[in-house]
Amino acid sequence: MLLEIAKALLVGMIAALPLGPIFVMVVQGTLCYRRSNGLLVGYGAAMGDMVYAGVGLLTLELIKSFVLEHQGVFMLVGGVVIGLIGCWMYSREISLDVPEEQRQVSGGYCFLQGFTGALSNPAALAAMLALLTVFQLGTARTPVWALVLLVGSGEALYWTLITWMLKRYLRLGGGTLRFGSKLAGVLVCVFAAVLLVRGCMMIIRN
Repeated sequence: MLLEIAKALLVGMIAALPLGPIFVMVVQGTLCYRRSNGLLVGYGAAMGDMVYAGVGLLTLELIKSFVLEHQGVFMLVGGVVIGLIGCWMYSREISLDVPEEQRQVSGGYCFLQGFTGALSNPAALAAMLALLTVFQLGTARTPVWALVLLVGSGEALYWTLITWMLKRYLRLGGGTLRFGSKLAGVLVCVFAAVLLVRGCMMIIRN
């Protein structure tokens, strides 16, 4: 039981490790606005991965084959969603003349940003399915709902630590923040472009 709990927490933390669009969104939200903004993006991504973990634990083989068959479509949809988020990040102006308490965006939007970003990225789904298989979660008697919550908790813990370290150890000036915000938007758009190209290639190939 304790081993199963530890493995589920570890799966959640490892799922959050890749330096993809979610990581960029969390860093941008934390440094350019408030720590709570970055946290909510991370928690939204954790919720998206919890959906994948739940589906994967219940029907691993079925969902795996479905994703492989429609991976190109997943990538196209994901590329569009992530691209729109990247454009919004690039166009939004950051100013240190505004108090930090007011320099923020809606918490609900940040959460939705992370949630949709995670769900629309087929790489996140593939990674979650691989982790569930490698760590052999669900083979013990631990309920599926408990494992899903533990996976989400592990990922949430990771984002909590990341945002705390960013806010505590990084102090950036106004010009650097503005440049960093636009760079983050460009990077997210690059991730989106890669997904769109790969999605198109897969659809044409099939």
